[in-house]
This record gives sequence, C-alpha cells and structure tokens, in this order.
Amino acid sequence: MECWNQNERVANSAACVIHMVNNSVRCKESEHLKIILLGGRWAGKSSCGNTILHKDVFSIGAQTEVCVMETKSFAGFQVTVVDTPSWNWVSAEDSSEELKQELKRGLEMIGEGAHVFLMVYPLGAPFIERHKIAVQEHLELMGADVWEHTMVLFSRGDWLGKGTIEQRIEGANKELKWLVERCKNRYHVLNNKSRGDEFQVIELLQKIKQMISQKRKWSKTEPPE
Repeated sequence: MECWNQNERVANSAACVIHMVNNSVRCKESEHLKIILLGGRWAGKSSCGNTILHKDVFSIGAQTEVCVMETKSFAGFQVTVVDTPSWNWVSAEDSSEELKQELKRGLEMIGEGAHVFLMVYPLGAPFIERHKIAVQEHLELMGADVWEHTMVLFSRGDWLGKGTIEQRIEGANKELKWLVERCKNRYHVLNNKSRGDEFQVIELLQKIKQMISQKRKWSKTEPPE
C-alpha cells in the first residue's frame, strides 16, 4: 500500500531543501513532471494550479471552459500543469460532449511520457454517492489505466485545522475512503491561502516523482500480458 505518513513528510521536506539549494542546476528530462488537474465545479482546481506554479495563470472565480497549459521550472523540476474544465456533479452521460472532448484534449496537450492526474476535491465538503459516480465516470474518460496515474489532491487545506489528513480520512465516510483507496492511498493537501509556503508544493512534487518512479519500476518488472 502506498501512503505518506508524518515521518515520511519530514524526510521528504529534508530532501526538498536539497532540491532548493540546487535549484540553479538545469532540470533533466527525467525531472519533467506533467500534471493534469481534474475535478468538479468549485473544487479549487485553478487555485491549486496557481499554487503549484507559484503564479497566477489560471482564472479564478469563473468556471474553466477550455484546457489551459503552463510550464515553469521550480525546485529542480520542470513542471507542466494542465487545467481542465470542471464537470457538474452528475453522471458522465449527462455531461456535454464538448466537456468530455475537452477533458480528453487535456491529455493530448500534455504529450507523451509519464504524467499524473491530480483529482482535486475540497477538504471538508461532503463526498457522497453522486460525487463518487461523477468522479469515477469522468476520470475513466481518460483511459482504462487512469487510476494507476491518479492522486487525490485535497484543496482548502486551511480547513484541516489542528488534526491531520490521516485522521480526517480515517473518520470519513465510505465514499471518500473509496476515492483514496482507488488512488492507492496517494493523496496530498494544499492550502491555497498559503501561497508563500513552498514546502507544501515541493512535497507534492516529491510525491509525484516517487509515484512516477515506482510506476516505471513496476513496468520493468511486470511480465507482458
């Protein structure tokens, strides 16, 4: 099971410092992290994208209608982020063909190579059966193996309070636990009101790098079907 606990966060933060010290070194191709943001209305995707890139790229306040892509070098990584249109919390069958095609176009924009889908959901918001159905059906538009490349990104990190995200997940309903488990317990929290907190972003990038590295390792050891 893949999971990042508090001790691993400390270790990752130490590694982050090393990356920041060596940030003047040109990024290698293997350090190009490609991120596609996915989520429903008012999830906070665009805000998360701006926090990750440390600049205002994606529009806030209005619903994203078309995919927007931006690349920036940060903390030893070249980071490309694609912000996609938000879906309504309904079955994919009830979403417009334009929205579904635009979601798929986001994957085309990112190009070949390893990538990660960040499924954005606001911390503290209810996640019930209709949210589960909407997430499952819209994500699976991106391909049969989409879950192998997906991590949950909880926005509104300022709502976490004094507890930990692990405690919040442990006390969550079955639908939210399903989402986390479906993503193989890969998750992260961003506080978009603390844009100056670079460590929360570096920690996320480290998790993504680890996720991609493990996927590459599995692909080399698993026998062909």
